[in-house]
Amino acid sequence: MPVRAEAPPEAAPAAPEAAPAPKAPAPYSLPFMLRPLTAGNVVRLDTTLAFSKTKDTVPVLLLGSYKVLPNLAAIVRLGVIHSETKGPEGSKATSFINPAIGALYSIPLGEAWKVGLFAGTTIPVGMGGGDTPDMAVRTANLDGIYARASMDNALFQVNYMTPIVGAGIGYVANGLTIQAEVTLLELLRVRGAALDKDAARTNLTAGLHFGWFLLPQLSFGAELRYQLWVSNGTIEKGPDPTRLENWTLGLGPRGHFKLGDKMWLRPGVSLTLGLDAPTGFSQNGLEYKIVQIDVPLAF
Repeated sequence: MPVRAEAPPEAAPAAPEAAPAPKAPAPYSLPFMLRPLTAGNVVRLDTTLAFSKTKDTVPVLLLGSYKVLPNLAAIVRLGVIHSETKGPEGSKATSFINPAIGALYSIPLGEAWKVGLFAGTTIPVGMGGGDTPDMAVRTANLDGIYARASMDNALFQVNYMTPIVGAGIGYVANGLTIQAEVTLLELLRVRGAALDKDAARTNLTAGLHFGWFLLPQLSFGAELRYQLWVSNGTIEKGPDPTRLENWTLGLGPRGHFKLGDKMWLRPGVSLTLGLDAPTGFSQNGLEYKIVQIDVPLAF
């Protein structure tokens, strides 16, 4: 009787390979006065204490950012400023400045490079505007320009609506952040022709940020900034041409503390000094010393 060989048992199916864990993104050194490259859900309280030979000025800015798409965030920025002019005839005042609205679109380029595109406008409803403002309030508004290292001019020019476009690019890898940006602002006068003689002004700002993570929870940043009035008839015809441009340098540490699955607190403090007139320490500059206390909460 023939003997049938039994079929060998079927081999058990191989267990599926576990999917590799997603790679954690490289840590990003958030700039101090430049824009971030990434879109996110953020509430940010940014205060500067600016001391000069003639003024003590404190602008306080509050920013809210919300992602409407994975790489697109809508942004609202509000601010208030208090400034005191020194001397026996000095004045002091507090003012709400122009709010700003806009959007930031973030574009990743591979693993290490990021691009951020920004467009927005200010809304010319700040205090101290029009033909007959409280002059102490108007002065306080204009003091905010140098107190923010000339990087946020449009917020303090309350008689102007200012469309803004800007772009930044950065390398973020190996504990380093190297970021550059440029921004163009076109100020369009909508009120106050009796005091602001220029129907339009064009402003350009640019900056370079370098950040290095000493520890996962601590980075150190350096920021070189440049501002140029491409067109500003009031300054061009005035007695002080150094006011057309301004170089500043900021330095300081920033903490990075994870509070939850998607929540981060990134407090930072920096010291900014002017590198030339009008805010620097040479050529009879105003000797500005600007301490920035920046508290962003991302969620």
